Amino acid sequence: MTSYKYHSMKRIIFLNVLMLLAFGLFVLSGCQKNTPDSPDYSDKMKAISYLTENYPPFNYENEGEIYGVSADILHGLFTKMNIEPTDISLEINEWDTVYQRTLNQPNTMLFSVVRIPERENLFKWVGPIAPQKDVVIALSSQQLNITNAADLATHTIGVIAGYSNITLLLNLGVPQSMLVEVNSMSDLYAGLTNQSFECIAYSEIGHGLAVVSMGYNPDDFDIVYDLQVTQLYYAFNPGISNELVDYMQAVLDEFKLDKTEDGSSVYEKILNKYQVIEHVEDNITEQMVIDLVSTTSQHLEENSVATLDKINAGEAPYHDLINPSLYAFAYDTAVTMVAHATNPLLVGVNFRGKTDAAGKPFRDQIVSGALAHGTGWEDYIYTKPDQSGLYYKTTYYKLTTGSDGKLYVVCAGRYK
Repeated sequence: MTSYKYHSMKRIIFLNVLMLLAFGLFVLSGCQKNTPDSPDYSDKMKAISYLTENYPPFNYENEGEIYGVSADILHGLFTKMNIEPTDISLEINEWDTVYQRTLNQPNTMLFSVVRIPERENLFKWVGPIAPQKDVVIALSSQQLNITNAADLATHTIGVIAGYSNITLLLNLGVPQSMLVEVNSMSDLYAGLTNQSFECIAYSEIGHGLAVVSMGYNPDDFDIVYDLQVTQLYYAFNPGISNELVDYMQAVLDEFKLDKTEDGSSVYEKILNKYQVIEHVEDNITEQMVIDLVSTTSQHLEENSVATLDKINAGEAPYHDLINPSLYAFAYDTAVTMVAHATNPLLVGVNFRGKTDAAGKPFRDQIVSGALAHGTGWEDYIYTKPDQSGLYYKTTYYKLTTGSDGKLYVVCAGRYK
């Protein structure tokens, strides 16, 4: 059973071995522990109080167990840092309570926190963990029509005290008098359903989970306005050492990038587990992708060795510095990655039979498609090099014979 200690209104949940199962054993399957030469910050990490709130799907409690994207990722980082789950405690409380404690109490860390300019110097940051979009939600029966920021100012809006979307709404011109602050997610939805206010500001992805978990009918609510996409972070009390924060950032960065074991990182699997998969519009067109593949193919035909070296070094034109998500990569016919402009960890890895986080063997399909048809497109889910999260992606590929006489499958993609 999960162990509890009660101190007045706060609840401290100790992560034991059963909690490890609640997070999902798959979280640990791809987490290689650090080598003996790595810095040992385990004692300092154990001394930190980890604070959170109910904010699904990123962190939430259900029947005495902790779930969520940020919680699972944090657990994976502890494993990589050789920290046992029994040595770590989490405290769940209302947002304003844990936020103020992290500001004022040494050796504290809070998750998940939107990083905005107003908070920049208040904490030390590790992340980003994942993107999230704030939206305005109303009862369907109200049939609210909000088309611009000026419309927002004419409606009372429920918000959770201390949330970053309060600053956003004020900056959009919503008067403070039109914002009604409550203490928790449950208070927010209770106020909306009993019409204490006309609409609420909350996370788009969290909304669906919230209404189901509290027993509401999802059809009774409408998203009436999109506010903004922000990034979530782990936020440390500013007294935490820079060395510890930098080390945890490095561990998180590797956690995101390492896809070598079975084709997708544990980070991607966690996001897929909670269905935090995003559509994104960028400035990359299909023609830009085709042009990059054509240019890279031509260069391979002229000088394979030099071109592969330049791709792996992340040089232009193989990595577009204006559009960082536009980059070249290449496989041989055995589905071994021979070049990658943004993730050198993947070079030399054979990906035959390895899949994306949803189980699709897209690399095999890219290579087999190239061998059968010469060129084509393949869809899958993947991370972006310039921001956190998991996204829908499509890749164009082309079969090319290099100057060394070898066959290469040259690729580039765009997110959609």
